[in-house]
Amino acid sequence: MRRLRATGGTDVGRVRTGNEDSYLIAESVFAVADGMGGHLAGEIASAKALEPVEALDGRVFGDPQDADEALRAAVIEANDVVSQMADDEPAYRGMGTTLTAAMLEGPRLHLAHVGDSRAYLLRNGRFEQLTDDHTLVQHLIDEGQITREEAATHPQRSIITRAIGVSHDVEVDSMTIEIEPDDQVLLCSDGLTGVLDDDHIAQELASGDDTQQVITRLIEAANQRGGPDNITLVILRCEPEPDDPLPAATRGGAAAAEAGHDADSGTGSGERRHGGAPVTIRTREDSVSRDWAGGLGNYGALGRGGPPPKDDADGRSRRWIGRLSATLLALVVLGGLVFVGGRFLLSQQYFVGVDDRQVVIYQGVDVSIGPWDLARLVERTDLTLDDVPAWYQPALEDGIHATDRAMARRIVAGAPRREATDASADDDPAEAEPTDDDPTEQP
Repeated sequence: MRRLRATGGTDVGRVRTGNEDSYLIAESVFAVADGMGGHLAGEIASAKALEPVEALDGRVFGDPQDADEALRAAVIEANDVVSQMADDEPAYRGMGTTLTAAMLEGPRLHLAHVGDSRAYLLRNGRFEQLTDDHTLVQHLIDEGQITREEAATHPQRSIITRAIGVSHDVEVDSMTIEIEPDDQVLLCSDGLTGVLDDDHIAQELASGDDTQQVITRLIEAANQRGGPDNITLVILRCEPEPDDPLPAATRGGAAAAEAGHDADSGTGSGERRHGGAPVTIRTREDSVSRDWAGGLGNYGALGRGGPPPKDDADGRSRRWIGRLSATLLALVVLGGLVFVGGRFLLSQQYFVGVDDRQVVIYQGVDVSIGPWDLARLVERTDLTLDDVPAWYQPALEDGIHATDRAMARRIVAGAPRREATDASADDDPAEAEPTDDDPTEQP
Protein backbone atom coordinates (compact mmCIF):
# COMPACT_ATOMS: atom_id res chain seq x y z
CA MET A 1 0.00 0.00 0.00
CA ARG A 2 1.24 3.52 -0.76
CA ARG A 3 0.89 6.70 1.24
CA LEU A 4 0.55 10.16 -0.25
CA ARG A 5 2.16 12.58 2.17
CA ALA A 6 1.14 16.23 1.79
CA THR A 7 3.17 19.13 3.16
CA GLY A 8 2.43 22.81 2.69
CA GLY A 9 4.08 26.11 3.45
CA THR A 10 3.59 29.81 2.78
CA ASP A 11 5.59 32.97 3.36
CA VAL A 12 4.83 36.65 2.86
CA GLY A 13 8.17 37.24 1.08
CA ARG A 14 10.50 40.20 1.48
CA VAL A 15 8.45 42.93 -0.21
CA ARG A 16 4.77 42.41 0.58
CA THR A 17 3.17 43.53 3.83
CA GLY A 18 0.35 40.95 3.61
CA ASN A 19 -0.09 37.42 2.32
CA GLU A 20 -2.79 37.02 -0.35
CA ASP A 21 -1.91 33.37 -1.06
CA SER A 22 -3.91 30.47 0.36
CA TYR A 23 -3.37 26.73 0.35
CA LEU A 24 -5.42 23.68 1.24
CA ILE A 25 -4.34 20.28 2.57
CA ALA A 26 -7.19 17.95 3.45
CA GLU A 27 -7.73 14.18 3.27
CA SER A 28 -8.17 13.90 -0.49
CA VAL A 29 -8.02 17.45 -1.87
CA PHE A 30 -5.16 19.92 -2.09
CA ALA A 31 -4.89 23.38 -3.64
CA VAL A 32 -2.88 26.58 -4.00
CA ALA A 33 -4.48 29.96 -4.77
CA ASP A 34 -2.76 33.29 -5.40
CA GLY A 35 -5.12 36.21 -4.78
CA MET A 36 -5.03 39.59 -6.47
CA GLY A 37 -6.79 42.86 -5.96
CA GLY A 38 -5.11 44.44 -2.96
CA HIS A 39 -6.78 45.98 0.11
CA LEU A 40 -7.46 42.45 1.50
CA ALA A 41 -9.59 41.58 -1.55
CA GLY A 42 -6.95 39.19 -2.89
CA GLU A 43 -6.70 37.39 0.43
CA ILE A 44 -10.47 36.99 0.56
CA ALA A 45 -10.65 35.79 -3.06
CA SER A 46 -8.00 33.10 -2.58
CA ALA A 47 -9.52 31.86 0.69
CA LYS A 48 -13.09 31.73 -0.68
CA ALA A 49 -11.93 29.91 -3.83
CA LEU A 50 -10.70 27.00 -1.69
CA GLU A 51 -14.09 26.33 -0.08
CA PRO A 52 -15.82 24.52 -3.00
CA VAL A 53 -12.69 22.38 -3.45
CA GLU A 54 -12.59 21.54 0.26
CA ALA A 55 -16.23 20.47 0.05
CA LEU A 56 -15.11 17.53 -2.14
CA ASP A 57 -12.90 16.14 0.61
CA GLY A 58 -13.57 12.47 1.33
CA ARG A 59 -16.14 12.02 -1.45
CA VAL A 60 -16.25 8.65 -3.22
CA PHE A 61 -16.80 8.56 -6.98
CA GLY A 62 -18.11 5.85 -9.27
CA ASP A 63 -15.41 6.29 -11.89
CA PRO A 64 -12.49 8.62 -12.75
CA GLN A 65 -14.58 10.72 -15.13
CA ASP A 66 -17.05 11.54 -12.34
CA ALA A 67 -14.15 12.64 -10.13
CA ASP A 68 -12.64 14.81 -12.86
CA GLU A 69 -15.99 16.47 -13.58
CA ALA A 70 -16.60 17.06 -9.86
CA LEU A 71 -13.26 18.82 -9.46
CA ARG A 72 -13.86 20.97 -12.53
CA ALA A 73 -17.33 21.83 -11.21
CA ALA A 74 -15.80 22.87 -7.87
CA VAL A 75 -13.41 25.26 -9.64
CA ILE A 76 -16.30 26.72 -11.65
CA GLU A 77 -18.26 27.13 -8.40
CA ALA A 78 -15.25 28.92 -6.91
CA ASN A 79 -15.40 31.33 -9.83
CA ASP A 80 -19.13 31.88 -9.24
CA VAL A 81 -18.56 32.60 -5.54
CA VAL A 82 -15.70 35.06 -6.03
CA SER A 83 -17.26 36.90 -8.98
CA GLN A 84 -20.55 37.26 -7.11
CA MET A 85 -18.75 38.72 -4.11
CA ALA A 86 -17.05 41.22 -6.42
CA ASP A 87 -20.45 42.19 -7.86
CA ASP A 88 -22.08 42.58 -4.43
CA GLU A 89 -19.34 44.52 -2.69
CA PRO A 90 -17.82 47.61 -4.40
CA ALA A 91 -14.66 47.29 -2.31
CA TYR A 92 -14.01 43.89 -3.90
CA ARG A 93 -14.39 44.99 -7.52
CA GLY A 94 -11.55 43.62 -9.62
CA MET A 95 -10.48 40.97 -7.13
CA GLY A 96 -9.62 37.51 -8.33
CA THR A 97 -7.31 34.58 -7.75
CA THR A 98 -5.47 31.80 -9.45
CA LEU A 99 -6.42 28.26 -8.44
CA THR A 100 -4.58 25.00 -8.96
CA ALA A 101 -6.35 22.10 -7.27
CA ALA A 102 -5.65 18.37 -6.97
CA MET A 103 -7.91 15.53 -5.80
CA LEU A 104 -6.86 11.99 -4.93
CA GLU A 105 -9.21 9.28 -6.24
CA GLY A 106 -7.86 5.76 -5.76
CA PRO A 107 -4.44 5.59 -7.45
CA ARG A 108 -5.25 8.65 -9.57
CA LEU A 109 -4.64 12.35 -8.99
CA HIS A 110 -7.02 14.74 -10.75
CA LEU A 111 -5.87 18.30 -11.43
CA ALA A 112 -7.86 21.43 -12.31
CA HIS A 113 -6.21 24.73 -13.05
CA VAL A 114 -6.91 28.42 -13.77
CA GLY A 115 -4.21 31.11 -13.82
CA ASP A 116 -0.44 30.89 -13.38
CA SER A 117 -0.04 28.92 -10.17
CA ARG A 118 1.57 25.69 -11.32
CA ALA A 119 1.57 21.92 -10.85
CA TYR A 120 4.74 19.91 -11.46
CA LEU A 121 5.51 16.19 -11.45
CA LEU A 122 8.86 14.69 -10.46
CA ARG A 123 9.00 11.05 -11.57
CA ASN A 124 12.12 8.89 -11.99
CA GLY A 125 14.37 11.95 -12.05
CA ARG A 126 12.32 13.74 -14.70
CA PHE A 127 10.70 17.05 -13.77
CA GLU A 128 7.73 18.22 -15.83
CA GLN A 129 5.39 21.18 -15.62
CA LEU A 130 1.88 19.74 -15.84
CA THR A 131 -0.07 22.98 -16.14
CA ASP A 132 0.08 25.73 -18.75
CA ASP A 133 0.34 29.31 -17.49
CA HIS A 134 -2.63 31.47 -18.47
CA THR A 135 -0.50 34.57 -18.97
CA LEU A 136 0.27 37.08 -21.66
CA VAL A 137 3.94 36.06 -21.83
CA GLN A 138 2.99 32.38 -22.20
CA HIS A 139 0.83 33.41 -25.15
CA LEU A 140 3.82 35.26 -26.62
CA ILE A 141 6.01 32.18 -26.08
CA ASP A 142 3.43 29.92 -27.74
CA GLU A 143 3.29 32.29 -30.70
CA GLY A 144 7.08 32.25 -31.00
CA GLN A 145 7.35 35.99 -30.37
CA ILE A 146 9.63 35.68 -27.33
CA THR A 147 11.77 33.00 -25.72
CA ARG A 148 11.40 31.61 -22.19
CA GLU A 149 14.55 33.50 -21.21
CA GLU A 150 13.03 36.76 -22.46
CA ALA A 151 9.75 35.97 -20.68
CA ALA A 152 11.56 35.86 -17.32
CA THR A 153 12.26 39.61 -17.53
CA HIS A 154 9.37 40.71 -19.74
CA PRO A 155 7.67 43.87 -18.35
CA GLN A 156 4.24 42.24 -18.77
CA ARG A 157 5.15 38.88 -17.24
CA SER A 158 2.62 39.30 -14.42
CA ILE A 159 -0.40 39.84 -16.67
CA ILE A 160 -2.68 36.81 -16.51
CA THR A 161 -5.28 36.05 -19.17
CA ARG A 162 -7.46 33.77 -17.07
CA ALA A 163 -8.34 33.91 -13.36
CA ILE A 164 -11.03 32.97 -10.85
CA GLY A 165 -13.56 35.72 -10.16
CA VAL A 166 -12.80 38.28 -12.86
CA SER A 167 -15.71 37.13 -15.04
CA HIS A 168 -18.89 35.12 -14.58
CA ASP A 169 -17.55 32.50 -17.00
CA VAL A 170 -14.27 30.65 -16.62
CA GLU A 171 -12.46 28.05 -18.69
CA VAL A 172 -10.86 25.30 -16.60
CA ASP A 173 -7.94 23.11 -17.69
CA SER A 174 -7.93 19.62 -16.20
CA MET A 175 -5.98 16.38 -16.40
CA THR A 176 -5.53 13.07 -14.57
CA ILE A 177 -2.31 11.21 -13.75
CA GLU A 178 -1.73 7.76 -12.26
CA ILE A 179 0.28 8.06 -9.06
CA GLU A 180 3.39 5.84 -8.97
CA PRO A 181 5.75 5.02 -6.09
CA ASP A 182 8.22 7.85 -5.33
CA ASP A 183 6.23 10.37 -7.40
CA GLN A 184 6.27 13.95 -6.15
CA VAL A 185 3.68 16.51 -7.22
CA LEU A 186 4.30 20.19 -6.48
CA LEU A 187 1.57 22.85 -6.40
CA CYS A 188 2.94 26.37 -6.08
CA SER A 189 2.27 30.07 -6.62
CA ASP A 190 4.39 32.22 -8.91
CA GLY A 191 6.15 33.69 -5.89
CA LEU A 192 8.28 30.54 -6.12
CA THR A 193 8.55 29.98 -9.87
CA GLY A 194 8.98 33.68 -10.63
CA VAL A 195 12.41 33.72 -8.97
CA LEU A 196 13.60 30.08 -8.94
CA ASP A 197 14.16 28.12 -12.13
CA ASP A 198 12.85 24.58 -12.66
CA ASP A 199 16.32 23.07 -12.23
CA HIS A 200 16.72 24.51 -8.73
CA ILE A 201 13.24 23.35 -7.67
CA ALA A 202 13.74 19.87 -9.13
CA GLN A 203 17.09 19.39 -7.37
CA GLU A 204 15.50 20.23 -4.02
CA LEU A 205 12.62 17.81 -4.56
CA ALA A 206 15.01 15.07 -5.69
CA SER A 207 17.21 15.46 -2.60
CA GLY A 208 15.12 12.90 -0.71
CA ASP A 209 15.03 15.12 2.38
CA ASP A 210 11.95 15.56 4.52
CA THR A 211 9.36 17.58 2.61
CA GLN A 212 9.14 20.25 5.31
CA GLN A 213 12.90 20.80 5.03
CA VAL A 214 12.56 21.04 1.26
CA ILE A 215 9.79 23.63 1.58
CA THR A 216 11.82 25.66 4.08
CA ARG A 217 14.85 25.69 1.79
CA LEU A 218 12.80 26.65 -1.28
CA ILE A 219 11.16 29.54 0.58
CA GLU A 220 14.54 30.70 1.86
CA ALA A 221 15.99 30.53 -1.66
CA ALA A 222 13.10 32.58 -3.06
CA ASN A 223 13.58 35.17 -0.34
CA GLN A 224 17.34 35.31 -0.98
CA ARG A 225 16.46 36.31 -4.56
CA GLY A 226 14.43 39.23 -3.31
CA GLY A 227 11.16 37.57 -2.29
CA PRO A 228 9.11 39.99 -4.42
CA ASP A 229 5.87 38.06 -3.96
CA ASN A 230 4.11 35.77 -1.50
CA ILE A 231 5.57 32.26 -1.70
CA THR A 232 3.29 29.24 -1.31
CA LEU A 233 3.78 25.56 -2.12
CA VAL A 234 2.30 22.15 -1.41
CA ILE A 235 4.33 18.97 -1.96
CA LEU A 236 2.58 15.61 -2.43
CA ARG A 237 5.00 12.69 -2.06
CA CYS A 238 4.02 9.07 -2.73
CA GLU A 239 5.94 6.87 -0.34
CA PRO A 240 5.71 3.37 1.22
CA GLU A 241 3.21 2.90 4.01
CA PRO A 242 5.06 3.26 7.36
CA ASP A 243 4.54 0.82 10.21
CA ASP A 244 3.48 3.57 12.58
CA PRO A 245 0.56 5.89 11.86
CA LEU A 246 1.34 9.47 10.89
CA PRO A 247 0.56 12.03 13.62
CA ALA A 248 -2.56 14.09 13.04
CA ALA A 249 -1.92 17.38 11.26
CA THR A 250 -2.47 20.62 13.10
CA ARG A 251 -4.41 23.61 11.85
CA GLY A 252 -3.14 27.19 11.80
CA GLY A 253 0.12 28.41 13.27
CA ALA A 254 3.13 29.92 11.56
CA ALA A 255 4.58 26.61 10.39
CA ALA A 256 2.82 24.47 7.79
CA ALA A 257 1.61 21.08 9.05
CA GLU A 258 1.78 17.73 7.33
CA ALA A 259 -1.09 15.41 6.47
CA GLY A 260 -0.73 11.72 5.61
CA HIS A 261 -2.90 10.31 2.84
CA ASP A 262 -3.47 6.72 1.87
CA ALA A 263 -3.35 6.42 -1.91
CA ASP A 264 -5.92 3.63 -1.80
CA SER A 265 -8.37 4.63 0.90
CA GLY A 266 -7.82 8.39 0.85
CA THR A 267 -7.85 8.68 4.65
CA GLY A 268 -5.87 11.22 6.62
CA SER A 269 -6.11 14.62 8.21
CA GLY A 270 -5.38 18.07 6.91
CA GLU A 271 -5.39 21.83 7.12
CA ARG A 272 -6.36 24.96 5.25
CA ARG A 273 -4.10 28.00 5.37
CA HIS A 274 -4.29 31.31 3.75
CA GLY A 275 -2.60 33.79 4.19
CA GLY A 276 20.70 13.93 -4.33
CA ALA A 277 19.98 12.32 -7.60
CA PRO A 278 20.73 14.13 -10.88
CA VAL A 279 17.59 15.51 -12.48
CA THR A 280 16.66 15.95 -16.12
CA ILE A 281 14.44 18.96 -16.71
CA ARG A 282 11.61 18.23 -19.13
CA THR A 283 9.89 21.16 -20.77
CA ARG A 284 6.86 21.30 -23.05
CA GLU A 285 9.10 21.75 -26.04
CA ASP A 286 10.92 18.43 -25.69
CA SER A 287 7.85 16.40 -24.74
CA VAL A 288 6.47 14.16 -27.46
CA SER A 289 2.92 14.90 -26.37
CA ARG A 290 0.87 15.81 -23.33
CA ASP A 291 -2.85 15.38 -23.95
CA TRP A 292 -5.10 16.77 -21.17
CA ALA A 293 -7.48 13.88 -21.92
CA GLY A 294 -4.59 11.49 -21.26
CA GLY A 295 -3.68 9.72 -24.49
CA LEU A 296 -0.83 9.25 -26.93
CA GLY A 297 -1.12 7.94 -30.45
CA ASN A 298 0.89 5.00 -31.79
CA TYR A 299 2.21 5.19 -35.29
CA GLY A 300 3.56 2.24 -37.26
CA ALA A 301 6.63 2.42 -39.46
CA LEU A 302 6.24 2.45 -43.22
CA GLY A 303 8.23 -0.23 -45.09
CA ARG A 304 9.58 -0.23 -48.61
CA GLY A 305 9.14 -3.03 -51.11
CA GLY A 306 11.84 -4.58 -53.26
CA PRO A 307 12.92 -3.28 -56.67
CA PRO A 308 10.37 -3.41 -59.49
CA PRO A 309 10.60 -6.37 -61.87
CA LYS A 310 12.39 -5.90 -65.15
CA ASP A 311 10.20 -5.36 -68.19
CA ASP A 312 10.34 -3.96 -71.66
CA ALA A 313 10.35 -0.23 -72.47
CA ASP A 314 6.60 -0.07 -73.10
CA GLY A 315 5.86 -1.67 -69.77
CA ARG A 316 8.14 0.74 -67.97
CA SER A 317 6.52 3.69 -69.75
CA ARG A 318 3.03 2.56 -68.80
CA ARG A 319 4.06 2.11 -65.18
CA TRP A 320 5.70 5.55 -65.17
CA ILE A 321 2.53 7.17 -66.52
CA GLY A 322 0.46 5.25 -64.00
CA ARG A 323 2.65 6.37 -61.12
CA LEU A 324 2.57 9.97 -62.33
CA SER A 325 -1.22 9.89 -62.55
CA ALA A 326 -1.48 8.37 -59.09
CA THR A 327 0.90 11.01 -57.71
CA LEU A 328 -1.07 13.87 -59.26
CA LEU A 329 -4.33 12.42 -57.92
CA ALA A 330 -2.79 12.06 -54.46
CA LEU A 331 -1.59 15.68 -54.55
CA VAL A 332 -5.07 16.87 -55.51
CA VAL A 333 -6.65 14.85 -52.69
CA LEU A 334 -3.99 16.00 -50.22
CA GLY A 335 -4.48 19.62 -51.27
CA GLY A 336 -8.20 19.30 -50.72
CA LEU A 337 -7.67 17.79 -47.27
CA VAL A 338 -5.21 20.54 -46.33
CA PHE A 339 -7.65 23.19 -47.54
CA VAL A 340 -10.61 21.71 -45.66
CA GLY A 341 -8.52 20.95 -42.58
CA GLY A 342 -6.95 24.42 -42.63
CA ARG A 343 -10.33 26.08 -42.82
CA PHE A 344 -11.57 23.97 -39.94
CA LEU A 345 -8.46 24.74 -37.87
CA LEU A 346 -8.76 28.46 -38.51
CA SER A 347 -12.44 28.37 -37.57
CA GLN A 348 -11.40 27.12 -34.11
CA GLN A 349 -8.94 29.97 -33.46
CA TYR A 350 -9.71 33.44 -32.11
CA PHE A 351 -7.73 36.44 -30.94
CA VAL A 352 -8.42 39.89 -29.54
CA GLY A 353 -6.96 42.65 -31.68
CA VAL A 354 -7.46 46.22 -32.86
CA ASP A 355 -9.20 47.67 -35.89
CA ASP A 356 -8.88 51.45 -36.29
CA ARG A 357 -8.25 51.82 -32.50
CA GLN A 358 -11.36 49.81 -31.65
CA VAL A 359 -10.83 46.54 -29.77
CA VAL A 360 -12.32 43.69 -31.82
CA ILE A 361 -12.46 39.90 -31.90
CA TYR A 362 -11.04 38.03 -34.87
CA GLN A 363 -11.59 34.42 -35.93
CA GLY A 364 -8.51 32.73 -37.38
CA VAL A 365 -4.84 33.50 -36.89
CA ASP A 366 -3.04 36.81 -37.19
CA VAL A 367 -1.10 35.82 -40.32
CA SER A 368 -1.22 36.89 -43.97
CA ILE A 369 -0.12 34.80 -46.94
CA GLY A 370 0.37 37.16 -49.87
CA PRO A 371 -2.86 39.08 -50.34
CA TRP A 372 -4.89 36.72 -48.14
CA ASP A 373 -5.49 37.31 -44.43
CA LEU A 374 -6.05 34.16 -42.36
CA ALA A 375 -8.41 35.94 -39.97
CA ARG A 376 -11.75 37.69 -40.21
CA LEU A 377 -13.35 40.21 -37.89
CA VAL A 378 -16.33 38.60 -36.14
CA GLU A 379 -17.20 41.00 -33.33
CA ARG A 380 -16.67 44.63 -32.43
CA THR A 381 -16.59 45.68 -28.78
CA ASP A 382 -17.27 48.93 -26.95
CA LEU A 383 -13.60 49.07 -25.88
CA THR A 384 -11.05 51.30 -27.63
CA LEU A 385 -7.32 51.74 -27.22
CA ASP A 386 -8.03 55.03 -25.45
CA ASP A 387 -9.91 53.11 -22.75
CA VAL A 388 -6.91 51.00 -21.67
CA PRO A 389 -3.56 52.06 -20.15
CA ALA A 390 -0.66 52.73 -22.50
CA TRP A 391 1.32 49.73 -21.20
CA TYR A 392 -1.50 47.36 -22.24
CA GLN A 393 -2.04 48.76 -25.74
CA PRO A 394 0.90 46.91 -27.41
CA ALA A 395 -0.52 43.57 -26.25
CA LEU A 396 -3.85 44.32 -27.95
CA GLU A 397 -2.14 45.59 -31.08
CA ASP A 398 -0.06 42.40 -31.28
CA GLY A 399 -3.18 40.27 -30.73
CA ILE A 400 -4.03 38.16 -27.66
CA HIS A 401 -4.81 34.52 -28.49
CA ALA A 402 -8.07 32.95 -27.25
CA THR A 403 -9.11 29.31 -27.44
CA ASP A 404 -12.69 30.24 -28.30
CA ARG A 405 -14.99 33.23 -28.71
CA ALA A 406 -16.14 33.10 -25.10
CA MET A 407 -12.54 33.36 -23.87
CA ALA A 408 -11.94 36.30 -26.25
CA ARG A 409 -14.90 38.08 -24.69
CA ARG A 410 -13.50 37.39 -21.22
CA ILE A 411 -10.17 38.89 -22.23
CA VAL A 412 -11.98 42.02 -23.36
CA ALA A 413 -14.07 42.14 -20.18
CA GLY A 414 -10.98 41.68 -18.01
CA ALA A 415 -8.81 44.21 -19.83
CA PRO A 416 -7.54 46.95 -17.48
CA ARG A 417 -9.34 50.28 -17.85
CA ARG A 418 -7.52 53.57 -17.93
CA GLU A 419 -10.07 55.14 -15.56
CA ALA A 420 -9.53 52.50 -12.89
CA THR A 421 -5.77 52.44 -13.17
CA ASP A 422 -5.53 56.23 -13.26
CA ALA A 423 -7.64 56.41 -10.11
CA SER A 424 -5.35 53.91 -8.40
CA ALA A 425 -2.31 55.80 -9.57
CA ASP A 426 -3.61 58.97 -7.90
CA ASP A 427 -3.35 57.18 -4.57
CA ASP A 428 -0.23 55.15 -5.33
CA PRO A 429 1.50 55.25 -8.72
CA ALA A 430 2.68 51.68 -8.21
CA GLU A 431 -0.94 50.51 -8.47
CA ALA A 432 -1.38 51.68 -12.04
CA GLU A 433 -0.63 48.26 -13.54
CA PRO A 434 -3.05 45.51 -12.42
CA THR A 435 -1.42 42.10 -12.44
CA ASP A 436 -1.74 38.86 -10.56
CA ASP A 437 0.67 40.43 -8.06
CA ASP A 438 -0.46 43.09 -5.61
CA PRO A 439 0.77 46.20 -7.46
CA THR A 440 1.41 48.06 -4.24
CA GLU A 441 4.09 45.55 -3.35
CA GLN A 442 6.22 45.54 -6.49
CA PRO A 443 9.93 45.85 -5.67
